[in-house]
Amino acid sequence: MPAIYGTETILNPLQESNLSKKGLCDYVINVASGCLHGCTFCYVPSTPVIRARQPHLKDKGIKNPQMDWGDYLIVRENLPEQLENQLSRKRSWKETPAGQGVVLLCSGTDPYQNHQTAAITRTAVQTLLKHKKRVRILTRSPLWLQDLSLLNHPNVTVGMSLPHLEDNLSRQIEPHAPLPSHRLKALRQGRKAGCRLYVAIAPTHPSMDVDTLTRHLEILLTLEPEVLFWEPINARGSNGKRMVAAGLEFANSVMHHHDWAANFVRQWEAIEIAADRLGCRNRLHIWPDPALKNYVESERLETWWYRPTVEPWSVLHQSDTVPGQSCIEHDSSNQLEEVNVYNNLI
Repeated sequence: MPAIYGTETILNPLQESNLSKKGLCDYVINVASGCLHGCTFCYVPSTPVIRARQPHLKDKGIKNPQMDWGDYLIVRENLPEQLENQLSRKRSWKETPAGQGVVLLCSGTDPYQNHQTAAITRTAVQTLLKHKKRVRILTRSPLWLQDLSLLNHPNVTVGMSLPHLEDNLSRQIEPHAPLPSHRLKALRQGRKAGCRLYVAIAPTHPSMDVDTLTRHLEILLTLEPEVLFWEPINARGSNGKRMVAAGLEFANSVMHHHDWAANFVRQWEAIEIAADRLGCRNRLHIWPDPALKNYVESERLETWWYRPTVEPWSVLHQSDTVPGQSCIEHDSSNQLEEVNVYNNLI
């Protein structure tokens, strides 16, 4: 079916996020509903956000927002103006130890998937930096290279998803996303330009073993990434059905809970061995799923929940805040509790 395009308005684009559990951020901004990359594994269409907005999306002509994922993009055209309004009124700023006050673009779509979303993302980043905020970009598109002068900033880190470097397989797993080889080239250009970089090795497919992951890490380390996030593929929801429909036979091996958990544990051990071989274990940041609680020791899981990354974010002082805005809100009681838990686990 031809892709469906549209626009929508949003009142408060900046939303608090629970992705601090993964060490990603305290806030998220999503520049659109839907995504044109069509990644078969994507969890977003199964989230309550999409399910709750099904009537709204159906009004836009999208018959099945979950199974039609990849065939629609509804851009939030008024986002830049609303973000400026929201930040100008904001009197406090959440900064947890793991989220570090970072704003992620995006958690539910790709901020640079086409020129329309790229333009909104560009203005949003300009606004965030004007208000002295930390920014994390996560994309599969090289379009961010058009904004090198903006993104080459100490309070911006750019990450791309590179779970593997198999272009042919990518055409099945993520049919409309830029090829992994193009993403690797973009990251090399960003490194040459001096941008802060990280890589999301996510989601890895089940056939990747210790040797495969070692070779993959060797290539990624040439980019000098500050962090290497990792998690394996998840095929337990509507995304599993999309993978099977795309002819991805490996999806059947991880569609049941026990099989998925066994693969998660196996690959977790494999990537840690690979990282130890290459001396980059300190940069490896695991995204463990709470559903592993019956398969992995509780302490091993909890070590990674709400764990700060090793990225060197600059300190934000009270003098750095926007005039009329209070200094950063540090949830002192929760922060102290989380820091103590973290220190007891490492």
